[in-house]
Amino acid sequence: MQWADELSLQLISALVADMEINHFLFIASYRDNEIHNTPSLVAFLEELKRKDITTTDINVGCISRRDVSELISDTINLPQHLTKSFSDIIYKKTGGNALFVTQFLQSLWDEELLVYSLECNVWEWDEGASDAKEILDDVGVLMAKKIRQLSIGCQHAIKLLACMGSKCSESILKLFIHEGEENQRGRQNTKKININYDSNDQFSMLDFAVDEGLIEKEGQDYIFAHDQIQHAAYLLIPEDERGQLHKHIGHLILKHSPDNRVDDVLFLVTDQLNRGTSFIVLEEERLGIAMLNLRAGEKAMSLSTFLISVSYLKAGIDMLPEGHWGKHYDLSLQLYSLYAEAECCIGNFQEVGHAIGVVIKQAKSFENKLRAYATLMKSLAAQNKLQEAIHIGFGVLTRLGVQCTPSPPDKSVMMKDIMEMKMLLTKTTDAEILNFREMEDENKMTAMKFLQILVFYAYLGK
Repeated sequence: MQWADELSLQLISALVADMEINHFLFIASYRDNEIHNTPSLVAFLEELKRKDITTTDINVGCISRRDVSELISDTINLPQHLTKSFSDIIYKKTGGNALFVTQFLQSLWDEELLVYSLECNVWEWDEGASDAKEILDDVGVLMAKKIRQLSIGCQHAIKLLACMGSKCSESILKLFIHEGEENQRGRQNTKKININYDSNDQFSMLDFAVDEGLIEKEGQDYIFAHDQIQHAAYLLIPEDERGQLHKHIGHLILKHSPDNRVDDVLFLVTDQLNRGTSFIVLEEERLGIAMLNLRAGEKAMSLSTFLISVSYLKAGIDMLPEGHWGKHYDLSLQLYSLYAEAECCIGNFQEVGHAIGVVIKQAKSFENKLRAYATLMKSLAAQNKLQEAIHIGFGVLTRLGVQCTPSPPDKSVMMKDIMEMKMLLTKTTDAEILNFREMEDENKMTAMKFLQILVFYAYLGK
């Protein structure tokens, strides 16, 4: 939960507070040591208390000395009275941290301080050496040390996976395994950044990492067993090589994705290229990434993930070259217009005003400003500035050739118009109305959209 965005938390809050939803149980988890870095989560938890929603808090902390004893006993298949002194050492070393317990046991086995005796058919251990062994108190450092102990090939595979995020599909990884054979230039690039993708045993290396408990395989996906493992693996890549690696990954996936399938990997490709922008200097290439960010922003908007949409659109705007309104007008207009809409959806009205101001100043025609005006009206209405929104709406209608007045009409005029409409409707059946020719006048269709918005705002502000 500490990673959830504010809109997701608002949705969850609305669901759990809805008394009309029956038989609904919501289970969530978060790290209490990270909660104070997430003000929105703190507010969410406080709101649950204020609304008097029944909650059950389960503190999943370190395991007890007794639990450690049971774990050790079960692991090495010996009665607890025989493993007590050994389990006490492990508890003292790990403090009951479950991850540290398993990793400490693994390290004892790796260093042959815990071995299986074929002669006696039991596990044996060196208590003195085990007690003297140091244990790292940082999960990230512990994971990094464990990864460094793996073979070079296995380290390469894990680093590659770490660049993809918490998980990656097997089909994506195959691109890198066969890259050296398919693309000599790509091979040179990978050598330059010190990652060996074209090794034939990449999957066997990943399977070894699965056996080591570092990653898991679910269907066709490889997933890090813990986010700290992914973070530790990523930090093993030299900082000055990460951006180039992300750029390379993004281009390779995009190159091998058919035009009709780019949407399937759109977020992955765009994320990778955005993390490698410091190595992208050619204007044509930067424009291509700006277009990808526009597509990703549109897709995120359609999924109602507005914060993500904002990040893509902002990245797209940042990729535009100097003088872009003159050289790349359509792309600039689309990015800024959609960016204003996305910011409006998350309530960042100051940024909405800035983006709309840019569009209104740079747009070549009134028609190109209409989308921005519609967003401005929504932004004002969301701030309860209904009269300002209505005023802008009437101004737009006037420019579209629709004569109307914001002042209340004479009641007799209203009644006359209503009666005329009723007379027209009595002469026409529903079936005939459905068969009417669709509107073709762009101005009239746009005017109808603004009228629809105005009717709603007028009703709210009555």
